[in-house]
Amino acid sequence: MPLRRVSVVSLVLALVLNGPAPAAEPAAAWVELAPGLSAWSGPATTVLLAETEHGALLVDSETAKAAPALGQALAGRKPLRYVVNTHWHGDHAGGNEALAATGATLIAHENARRRMAEATFLKHHNRVIPPLPAAALPGVTLAGDGRIRLDGLEARLIHVPAAHTDGDLLVHFPAANVLHMGDCYFNGFYPIIDTGVGGTVDGLIAALDRGLALSDPRTRIVAGHGPIGTRADLKAARDMLAEVRERVAKLKRAGRTREQVLAAAPTADLDPVWGQNWVKPAQIVGSVYDSLP
Repeated sequence: MPLRRVSVVSLVLALVLNGPAPAAEPAAAWVELAPGLSAWSGPATTVLLAETEHGALLVDSETAKAAPALGQALAGRKPLRYVVNTHWHGDHAGGNEALAATGATLIAHENARRRMAEATFLKHHNRVIPPLPAAALPGVTLAGDGRIRLDGLEARLIHVPAAHTDGDLLVHFPAANVLHMGDCYFNGFYPIIDTGVGGTVDGLIAALDRGLALSDPRTRIVAGHGPIGTRADLKAARDMLAEVRERVAKLKRAGRTREQVLAAAPTADLDPVWGQNWVKPAQIVGSVYDSLP
Protein backbone atom coordinates (compact mmCIF):
# COMPACT_ATOMS: atom_id res chain seq x y z
CA MET A 1 0.00 0.00 0.00
CA PRO A 2 1.45 3.45 -0.85
CA LEU A 3 2.56 5.51 2.08
CA ARG A 4 0.25 8.33 3.07
CA ARG A 5 1.73 10.86 5.49
CA VAL A 6 -0.74 12.81 7.61
CA SER A 7 0.73 16.18 8.51
CA VAL A 8 -2.34 17.68 10.19
CA VAL A 9 -2.92 17.35 13.91
CA SER A 10 -6.03 15.20 13.54
CA LEU A 11 -6.53 12.24 11.28
CA VAL A 12 -10.03 10.92 10.70
CA LEU A 13 -10.52 7.58 9.00
CA ALA A 14 -14.16 6.80 8.23
CA LEU A 15 -15.10 3.17 7.79
CA VAL A 16 -17.62 2.50 5.02
CA LEU A 17 -18.23 -1.20 4.46
CA ASN A 18 -20.86 -3.27 2.72
CA GLY A 19 -22.14 -5.27 5.63
CA PRO A 20 -21.47 -7.17 8.84
CA ALA A 21 -19.32 -10.27 9.08
CA PRO A 22 -20.84 -13.55 10.18
CA ALA A 23 -21.06 -13.96 13.94
CA ALA A 24 -18.69 -16.44 15.58
CA GLU A 25 -17.79 -17.63 19.04
CA PRO A 26 -15.01 -15.53 20.59
CA ALA A 27 -11.60 -17.11 21.09
CA ALA A 28 -11.04 -18.27 24.66
CA ALA A 29 -7.77 -16.32 24.95
CA TRP A 30 -9.43 -12.91 24.69
CA VAL A 31 -10.28 -11.10 27.92
CA GLU A 32 -13.05 -8.52 27.66
CA LEU A 33 -12.13 -5.11 29.09
CA ALA A 34 -15.30 -3.30 27.96
CA PRO A 35 -18.10 -4.10 25.53
CA GLY A 36 -16.41 -4.65 22.15
CA LEU A 37 -12.85 -4.31 23.51
CA SER A 38 -10.74 -7.33 24.40
CA ALA A 39 -7.11 -7.99 25.29
CA TRP A 40 -4.93 -10.93 24.20
CA SER A 41 -1.70 -11.57 26.06
CA GLY A 42 0.81 -13.10 23.68
CA PRO A 43 4.31 -14.36 24.37
CA ALA A 44 5.82 -10.86 24.12
CA THR A 45 3.16 -8.20 24.67
CA THR A 46 -0.57 -7.55 25.05
CA VAL A 47 -2.62 -6.54 22.02
CA LEU A 48 -6.00 -4.87 22.16
CA LEU A 49 -8.89 -5.63 19.80
CA ALA A 50 -11.77 -3.20 19.29
CA GLU A 51 -14.74 -4.66 17.39
CA THR A 52 -17.83 -3.01 15.96
CA GLU A 53 -20.61 -4.31 13.76
CA HIS A 54 -18.63 -3.94 10.55
CA GLY A 55 -14.99 -4.45 11.47
CA ALA A 56 -12.17 -4.36 13.98
CA LEU A 57 -9.08 -2.41 14.99
CA LEU A 58 -6.06 -4.04 16.58
CA VAL A 59 -3.48 -2.22 18.70
CA ASP A 60 -0.02 -3.77 18.12
CA SER A 61 0.77 -6.98 16.25
CA GLU A 62 3.09 -9.01 18.52
CA THR A 63 6.24 -10.67 17.12
CA ALA A 64 6.62 -12.29 13.72
CA LYS A 65 7.05 -15.63 15.46
CA ALA A 66 3.74 -15.17 17.27
CA ALA A 67 1.85 -14.24 14.07
CA PRO A 68 0.31 -17.72 13.59
CA ALA A 69 -0.97 -17.78 17.18
CA LEU A 70 -2.36 -14.27 16.87
CA GLY A 71 -3.98 -15.15 13.55
CA GLN A 72 -5.62 -18.14 15.18
CA ALA A 73 -6.87 -15.97 18.04
CA LEU A 74 -8.35 -13.53 15.52
CA ALA A 75 -10.13 -16.28 13.57
CA GLY A 76 -13.87 -15.85 13.85
CA ARG A 77 -13.63 -12.27 15.06
CA LYS A 78 -14.79 -9.25 13.05
CA PRO A 79 -12.79 -8.47 9.87
CA LEU A 80 -9.61 -6.61 10.77
CA ARG A 81 -9.60 -3.15 9.17
CA TYR A 82 -6.80 -1.32 11.01
CA VAL A 83 -3.66 -2.19 12.95
CA VAL A 84 -2.08 0.59 15.02
CA ASN A 85 1.55 0.15 16.07
CA THR A 86 2.28 1.93 19.34
CA HIS A 87 5.98 2.07 18.31
CA TRP A 88 8.58 0.35 16.11
CA HIS A 89 9.94 -2.48 18.27
CA GLY A 90 9.56 -5.99 16.88
CA ASP A 91 7.42 -7.28 19.74
CA HIS A 92 4.80 -4.68 18.78
CA ALA A 93 5.17 -4.56 14.98
CA GLY A 94 6.56 -7.99 14.09
CA GLY A 95 3.18 -9.37 13.03
CA ASN A 96 2.46 -6.49 10.65
CA GLU A 97 3.12 -8.37 7.43
CA ALA A 98 0.78 -11.23 8.26
CA LEU A 99 -2.02 -8.87 9.31
CA ALA A 100 -1.55 -6.60 6.29
CA ALA A 101 -1.95 -9.68 4.09
CA THR A 102 -5.52 -10.00 5.42
CA GLY A 103 -6.32 -6.50 4.13
CA ALA A 104 -5.74 -4.46 7.29
CA THR A 105 -4.35 -0.94 7.01
CA LEU A 106 -1.21 -0.42 9.11
CA ILE A 107 -0.91 2.87 11.02
CA ALA A 108 1.97 4.31 13.07
CA HIS A 109 3.76 7.53 13.91
CA GLU A 110 6.09 8.60 11.10
CA ASN A 111 9.17 8.15 13.32
CA ALA A 112 8.14 4.59 14.11
CA ARG A 113 7.72 3.77 10.42
CA ARG A 114 11.13 5.27 9.67
CA ARG A 115 12.72 3.00 12.28
CA MET A 116 10.92 -0.03 10.85
CA ALA A 117 12.09 0.80 7.33
CA GLU A 118 15.82 0.97 8.10
CA ALA A 119 18.42 -0.99 10.03
CA THR A 120 18.21 0.47 13.53
CA PHE A 121 20.47 0.00 16.54
CA LEU A 122 18.53 -1.24 19.57
CA LYS A 123 20.65 -0.01 22.44
CA HIS A 124 18.92 -2.04 25.14
CA HIS A 125 19.90 -5.29 23.39
CA ASN A 126 23.12 -3.91 21.89
CA ARG A 127 22.34 -5.08 18.37
CA VAL A 128 21.14 -3.80 15.03
CA ILE A 129 17.57 -4.68 14.09
CA PRO A 130 17.19 -5.26 10.32
CA PRO A 131 14.46 -3.39 8.44
CA LEU A 132 11.03 -4.90 8.05
CA PRO A 133 9.92 -5.97 4.57
CA ALA A 134 7.97 -3.39 2.61
CA ALA A 135 4.71 -5.27 3.14
CA ALA A 136 5.09 -4.84 6.92
CA LEU A 137 5.52 -1.05 6.84
CA PRO A 138 2.61 1.19 7.86
CA GLY A 139 0.83 2.70 4.89
CA VAL A 140 -0.62 5.54 6.97
CA THR A 141 1.60 7.64 9.24
CA LEU A 142 0.91 10.44 11.68
CA ALA A 143 3.05 13.49 12.34
CA GLY A 144 1.13 14.23 15.54
CA ASP A 145 -2.14 13.00 16.97
CA GLY A 146 -4.82 11.16 15.03
CA ARG A 147 -8.28 9.70 15.25
CA ILE A 148 -10.00 6.62 13.87
CA ARG A 149 -13.75 6.17 13.73
CA LEU A 150 -14.93 2.61 13.31
CA ASP A 151 -18.71 2.77 13.03
CA GLY A 152 -19.60 4.65 16.24
CA LEU A 153 -16.41 3.78 18.06
CA GLU A 154 -13.70 6.42 18.31
CA ALA A 155 -10.02 5.64 18.92
CA ARG A 156 -7.74 8.58 19.67
CA LEU A 157 -4.08 8.18 18.72
CA ILE A 158 -1.92 10.39 20.93
CA HIS A 159 1.73 11.03 20.13
CA VAL A 160 3.93 11.34 23.22
CA PRO A 161 7.32 12.73 22.14
CA ALA A 162 10.69 11.39 23.27
CA ALA A 163 9.20 8.85 25.69
CA HIS A 164 9.92 5.12 25.36
CA THR A 165 11.10 5.96 21.81
CA ASP A 166 10.66 8.99 19.53
CA GLY A 167 7.57 7.51 17.86
CA ASP A 168 5.19 6.35 20.60
CA LEU A 169 1.41 6.45 20.34
CA LEU A 170 -1.08 6.03 23.16
CA VAL A 171 -4.40 4.62 21.94
CA HIS A 172 -7.41 5.83 23.89
CA PHE A 173 -11.01 4.66 23.56
CA PRO A 174 -12.77 7.37 25.58
CA ALA A 175 -16.32 5.99 25.37
CA ALA A 176 -15.16 2.56 26.56
CA ASN A 177 -12.74 4.03 29.14
CA VAL A 178 -9.88 1.83 27.88
CA LEU A 179 -6.33 3.03 27.24
CA HIS A 180 -3.43 1.20 25.59
CA MET A 181 -0.11 2.73 26.66
CA GLY A 182 2.24 0.58 24.58
CA ASP A 183 5.71 0.41 26.10
CA CYS A 184 5.30 3.78 27.75
CA TYR A 185 3.87 1.68 30.58
CA PHE A 186 5.48 -1.39 32.13
CA ASN A 187 3.15 -2.56 34.90
CA GLY A 188 5.02 -3.64 38.02
CA PHE A 189 8.65 -3.42 36.92
CA TYR A 190 11.29 -1.09 35.52
CA PRO A 191 10.64 0.16 31.96
CA ILE A 192 12.93 0.34 28.96
CA ILE A 193 13.92 3.82 27.77
CA ASP A 194 15.24 3.42 24.22
CA THR A 195 17.77 6.25 24.36
CA GLY A 196 19.31 5.12 21.07
CA VAL A 197 16.23 6.38 19.18
CA GLY A 198 15.25 9.43 21.16
CA GLY A 199 13.67 7.95 24.26
CA THR A 200 14.12 10.02 27.44
CA VAL A 201 13.17 9.68 31.08
CA ASP A 202 11.53 13.11 31.09
CA GLY A 203 9.47 12.26 28.02
CA LEU A 204 8.46 8.94 29.52
CA ILE A 205 7.34 10.60 32.76
CA ALA A 206 5.35 13.07 30.63
CA ALA A 207 3.74 10.15 28.78
CA LEU A 208 2.74 8.55 32.07
CA ASP A 209 1.31 11.89 33.18
CA ARG A 210 -0.68 12.03 29.95
CA GLY A 211 -2.04 8.57 30.67
CA LEU A 212 -3.04 9.63 34.17
CA ALA A 213 -4.84 12.66 32.75
CA LEU A 214 -6.79 10.41 30.37
CA SER A 215 -7.83 7.94 33.05
CA ASP A 216 -9.99 7.62 36.14
CA PRO A 217 -10.27 4.91 38.81
CA ARG A 218 -12.36 2.72 36.50
CA THR A 219 -10.13 2.93 33.40
CA ARG A 220 -8.67 -0.33 32.14
CA ILE A 221 -5.08 0.39 31.12
CA VAL A 222 -3.17 -1.99 28.85
CA ALA A 223 0.56 -2.10 29.52
CA GLY A 224 3.08 -3.00 26.86
CA HIS A 225 4.44 -5.46 29.42
CA GLY A 226 2.81 -6.69 32.59
CA PRO A 227 -0.83 -7.24 33.51
CA ILE A 228 -3.78 -5.00 32.70
CA GLY A 229 -3.55 -2.08 35.10
CA THR A 230 -5.57 0.56 36.88
CA ARG A 231 -4.95 4.26 37.32
CA ALA A 232 -3.42 3.50 40.71
CA ASP A 233 -0.98 1.05 39.08
CA LEU A 234 -0.07 3.66 36.46
CA LYS A 235 0.54 6.29 39.13
CA ALA A 236 2.78 3.90 41.05
CA ALA A 237 4.87 3.36 37.90
CA ARG A 238 5.05 7.10 37.29
CA ASP A 239 6.05 7.92 40.86
CA MET A 240 8.73 5.22 40.86
CA LEU A 241 10.26 6.53 37.64
CA ALA A 242 10.21 10.12 38.92
CA GLU A 243 12.02 8.97 42.06
CA VAL A 244 14.67 7.13 40.04
CA ARG A 245 15.12 10.21 37.88
CA GLU A 246 15.67 12.46 40.90
CA ARG A 247 18.21 10.13 42.48
CA VAL A 248 20.22 9.69 39.30
CA ALA A 249 20.01 13.40 38.45
CA LYS A 250 21.35 14.35 41.88
CA LEU A 251 24.40 12.15 41.35
CA LYS A 252 24.94 13.40 37.80
CA ARG A 253 24.71 17.04 38.93
CA ALA A 254 27.38 16.22 41.51
CA GLY A 255 29.72 15.23 38.69
CA ARG A 256 29.52 11.46 39.05
CA THR A 257 30.34 9.47 35.92
CA ARG A 258 27.98 6.86 34.52
CA GLU A 259 30.12 4.09 36.03
CA GLN A 260 30.15 5.80 39.43
CA VAL A 261 26.38 6.22 39.41
CA LEU A 262 25.89 2.55 38.54
CA ALA A 263 28.28 1.56 41.33
CA ALA A 264 26.32 3.72 43.80
CA ALA A 265 23.21 1.55 43.22
CA PRO A 266 20.76 4.43 43.73
CA THR A 267 17.72 2.15 43.29
CA ALA A 268 18.75 -0.52 45.80
CA ASP A 269 15.66 -0.06 47.99
CA LEU A 270 13.36 -0.08 44.93
CA ASP A 271 14.88 -3.13 43.27
CA PRO A 272 13.10 -5.81 45.34
CA VAL A 273 9.76 -4.53 44.01
CA TRP A 274 10.60 -3.10 40.57
CA GLY A 275 13.82 -4.85 39.54
CA GLN A 276 12.75 -8.48 39.55
CA ASN A 277 11.75 -8.77 35.90
CA TRP A 278 13.82 -8.63 32.72
CA VAL A 279 14.74 -4.93 33.00
CA LYS A 280 17.54 -4.90 35.56
CA PRO A 281 18.52 -2.05 37.92
CA ALA A 282 21.69 -1.24 35.99
CA GLN A 283 19.65 -0.91 32.78
CA ILE A 284 17.13 1.59 34.15
CA VAL A 285 19.80 3.59 36.00
CA GLY A 286 22.02 3.67 32.91
CA SER A 287 19.24 4.74 30.56
CA VAL A 288 18.05 7.45 32.95
CA TYR A 289 21.63 8.75 33.25
CA ASP A 290 22.10 8.73 29.47
CA SER A 291 18.87 10.63 28.78
CA LEU A 292 19.32 13.37 31.38
CA PRO A 293 20.67 16.74 30.22
